[in-house]
Amino acid sequence: MINQVFELMGWIAGFATLTGIVIAGVARAVSRDSTQYDMVFLWNNRYTLEELELDGERK
Repeated sequence: MINQVFELMGWIAGFATLTGIVIAGVARAVSRDSTQYDMVFLWNNRYTLEELELDGERK
């Protein structure tokens, strides 16, 4: 019985870790791409990142 509890806790921890990695990856991809998306589609490249004070956010 105790072994089953520990096995279940291990599966839950593994699933939580995998879910966290996926969410972090998606969040990173969205945050990196959003500035370029804004520059092309929202601002139509009329301004530079410095003019919009976005130069510090891009790395």
